[in-house]
Amino acid sequence: MKRFLGILSLALVLALCMGSMAMAETNYVCPENAQTYPISADKITVDLWYPMAGSMAELSDFNDAEFFVMYEELTNMHINFIVPASGTEGDSFSLLFASDDMPDMAYCQPAGQKYRDGQDAAIDDGYFIDMADYLDFAPNYKVWLETYEAYRKACYSDTGKMYGMWGVWLPIGEIPMADQGIAIRKDFLDKVGKDVPVTYDDWYDVLCAFRDELGIEAPFYTSKYGIDRTGEFMAGYGVGPYFYQVDGTVKYGPMEDAYKDYLTMLHKWWEEGLLDKEFATRTSSGITADNDMMLNDKVGSLIDYGTRLADVYITRGATNPDWWEVGVAQPVLKEGDTPAYRDYSSGNDYMQTYCTVFDAEGEYIEECIRWTDGFYSKPIYLQANFGLDANEGKTWYAAEDDGHRIQDYDFRYKNPDGDSSALVLVKYWTKNPPVRVESAQIESSKPVQQEGYRLWSLYEPTMWISNRTTMTADENAEYSKLYTDIETYVQECNVKFIMGQMSLDDYDSYRETLRSMGIEKCIELRQAALDRYNAR
Repeated sequence: MKRFLGILSLALVLALCMGSMAMAETNYVCPENAQTYPISADKITVDLWYPMAGSMAELSDFNDAEFFVMYEELTNMHINFIVPASGTEGDSFSLLFASDDMPDMAYCQPAGQKYRDGQDAAIDDGYFIDMADYLDFAPNYKVWLETYEAYRKACYSDTGKMYGMWGVWLPIGEIPMADQGIAIRKDFLDKVGKDVPVTYDDWYDVLCAFRDELGIEAPFYTSKYGIDRTGEFMAGYGVGPYFYQVDGTVKYGPMEDAYKDYLTMLHKWWEEGLLDKEFATRTSSGITADNDMMLNDKVGSLIDYGTRLADVYITRGATNPDWWEVGVAQPVLKEGDTPAYRDYSSGNDYMQTYCTVFDAEGEYIEECIRWTDGFYSKPIYLQANFGLDANEGKTWYAAEDDGHRIQDYDFRYKNPDGDSSALVLVKYWTKNPPVRVESAQIESSKPVQQEGYRLWSLYEPTMWISNRTTMTADENAEYSKLYTDIETYVQECNVKFIMGQMSLDDYDSYRETLRSMGIEKCIELRQAALDRYNAR
């Protein structure tokens, strides 16, 4: 009964406090499909590098998925999916440039799967087409470029080149929501009689209670680097984990006094057993935690995904039947403060992190562009996000107020075939399609998950620097030469400061070392890239 009342109260909060989100109208861009089908009169087969091994679940081939069966029939194009093993995606993408067998298309995440000299260089060196020269083949994609100025600006480089066809994050309302953030065990809070923490002092009290009253091994779980790379937890100190901006001026977190203050707090927490004592040996880079820790009541709070809130970890093997995780707003030094940094890689500039690039020497360039362009039309992206049109009442249903599609939550988790939720996602829908409809994830979530998304999106991340700032080839070479060593050094020192292996009394000396390693030049290069981006 207690759990049921908790769900009801959250639903009430949603209805009263976030009705604008639940009811906001999604602007379904490109309502008509400008492509004509079939794309090829004769059946053709093209290769698509598709780094989605971690999302296949029990599916043996993406061609067995309902959407891709339908899309092959429509386009008369068979896709040979090249799926690198999970964890090898970056290396696999790099090897494409060393082989003579570049696939016709690659659906990549350029932030981590990249050409060594940058995106413009991949075009200049003849590996990928400059998509800006082929837009006539992509009339649907052009609609997006014309609709969202921020998206258009982000799709081009400073030199006017376009690396490929960038994915779109189609939001509910005007601003994309966060899909990850700070999470805490609500069942633990209930046991120790504490409210959800707001300030860092509140957090200290709660974490002490987790340690003293429940014996939790890691009251707060951080990444193996000591600093969560997403920056959610430290944002209340007015600083970012690495590079960030304040009113157009680039700054580097570790050079700021506030960063030292944050490390000082973490060092205190680590010494007192509030921070995972063995964080440096864990596998997490900042989001979620090691399975053993999560499933056996060893973690009180962490950075997690919205899809894992509520009792989801029970389905993943959690041993505690009372498991209940909720999202929490970013902490602040004092009530009323406004944090301005969080990971905004998904949805920033209405852009996803994925981009489809095309082999410059491919036999079927036009056909591949047209195949991809279909995803940018409403008739296709609705099916990619919600299931086939014919699946109304099965994988999706129409909202009573305006008829927009809503994923059927019950089908995903309690379908008659007994398929796992992960399998349903790729068997009937698609994972991270070129146009990601935010409402597909939000509206089909549990009330507690929706509340998490809302709390994580309370503050606008004005300190975030767009992923689409770019450097020239010379700048990139100089920056990479300097910053690779700096980043490694900062990560090592973060751990040492937190664990007391380096004294925070020596922080000024540490900053001098960063200067000697070239951090000021790196800031200068990032500033030049941001200035050019803002001037596009």
